[in-house]
Amino acid sequence: MAPLVRNCWDPCDAGNHEPGRGNAYEDNTAIPSVNASKSGPTTIVRAYIDRTMQETLLRHEAETSAAPCGEATFATAAERDLACARLERAGMVVVELEGIGPSARGRLAEVVDEAIERALCARSAAGPGITSGSDRDATLSDQLFRARRTGAAGLAVVLGPLRAAAGFRSALGPEDVATLRFLADATRERPIALILDRRDATTGAFGDPVALRSLLEPPAPEEASAVAPAPEPAPAPALAPAPAPAPAPALALAPALAPPARHTAGAVVVLKEETWRAWTLQLTAARGAQPLAVLERLFAESYMPLANAIAQGLDDPRARHARDEFATTFSKGYADGFATFAASTRRPRMVLDAHDVAARIGRLHGARGTRVLLVDAMRWDVARMVEEHVVAKLGSRASLTDELMLWSALPTTTLRQLETIARGVEALRAPSNLDEDASGHQEPPRGRTAEYVRRMRVGPREIHRLDLIEARVQAAGGAVVAELPGAAEAAAEAITRHVETCPPRTLLLITGDHGFTIDRDGSARQGGASPEEVLVGAFALLVGETH
Repeated sequence: MAPLVRNCWDPCDAGNHEPGRGNAYEDNTAIPSVNASKSGPTTIVRAYIDRTMQETLLRHEAETSAAPCGEATFATAAERDLACARLERAGMVVVELEGIGPSARGRLAEVVDEAIERALCARSAAGPGITSGSDRDATLSDQLFRARRTGAAGLAVVLGPLRAAAGFRSALGPEDVATLRFLADATRERPIALILDRRDATTGAFGDPVALRSLLEPPAPEEASAVAPAPEPAPAPALAPAPAPAPAPALALAPALAPPARHTAGAVVVLKEETWRAWTLQLTAARGAQPLAVLERLFAESYMPLANAIAQGLDDPRARHARDEFATTFSKGYADGFATFAASTRRPRMVLDAHDVAARIGRLHGARGTRVLLVDAMRWDVARMVEEHVVAKLGSRASLTDELMLWSALPTTTLRQLETIARGVEALRAPSNLDEDASGHQEPPRGRTAEYVRRMRVGPREIHRLDLIEARVQAAGGAVVAELPGAAEAAAEAITRHVETCPPRTLLLITGDHGFTIDRDGSARQGGASPEEVLVGAFALLVGETH
């Protein structure tokens, strides 16, 4: 066979041509004779074609084999969990998607395809074949073929609530509806199962398009009938009214049975769309080191709501495991990293930086003075409730300028935070030997004394302090969860009274010093390195009439 290598011509060797010496621009491939027999594809090409045809036939046989077709149903969260277990036992590749949010709007097909590819990759399936991205049928056939090659019986797509991905008029867009209709149609012919959330049975959806003329033009009036209308019959003579029958005795109707209350697992936050499932998945998906901004957002949007739901009675093993795993990883990482804060400037904003933070915000908003109000035991979620009440009570007398999250020093006690405010970073390098009873079990003021803001000096700095939340939490015993809303409203009332004493154009930074955890018996604990104890909320108010 003639060699299939042709030497290319290098223009730089144009002047070095020597006949018969194998120059770069000469064609070394032998020219076949005109009388030579013409041959078809080479052996390598023919083998490739045969192998491709065999794979195509195997793929067709896998799809048209005697495997049972799938199903398309709506199910509750508990029913979806049972269906996942049943389908896995049946040999299906289960693709579960919970927490579908606005980011999936208009691209549900991509989200489902990515989830299927992850599930196939977890089963060590082969890579995807060469298909067109716009050909859904070919893509699904390729995925089914690869799933069957791993020993699976088919694919099962389990989707959580889709209402968060709805758009105009709370309805799913045409692209997402087309994806769901394609999957539903595929379940009738292929081993595919599609399970949706039962509440999505009433979710709006945009269907097939209609002609624009039918929407814009008024409806054509009905043609008048050529037949003359029949004359109205003459009115019948009035008859004497018949005596009314005696009213039958009223029957005592049984009161209508109220619909059974929806199970909420004892947590108020579980009432809407069971969002605790999305929080659980988001915490479970957070693996490895996270940037500071991502970690704070994950704490505020997923961890804290889930921890409150568990404290209010949510009893789900997956939720507790996600909460405990995040808390354990955070505590260990923060305890290890806290020792380096004294020798490095790369640390988060801490409670000891409260005065510097207030001064910076004050300069940005042209404030004439700054104050720092330290609210004892005001952790992050309580700070958000206090902020909401304060802003509503003050109205136009003050404006909210910033919302922040600060980190407490270890141990997370009141005296430790006061020491760091007084000494700054030096307190991290050489902490004082605080008395154990004073640091861990300091009694806050009780009665009406705790309802007022106190002015105190801590080292060279001046702060204002409110102990109302700490006093309420310690007095609540095992009912801390029920006491938090009332404590937040009372603290907001005390802060509102203090704001009225501030001169105009004063920047008031209101921050917590440390947080606390709530045990399963409902009591509060503090002093550790858990996320609830370390991360505290803060917000800034600019005092004065706003327009």
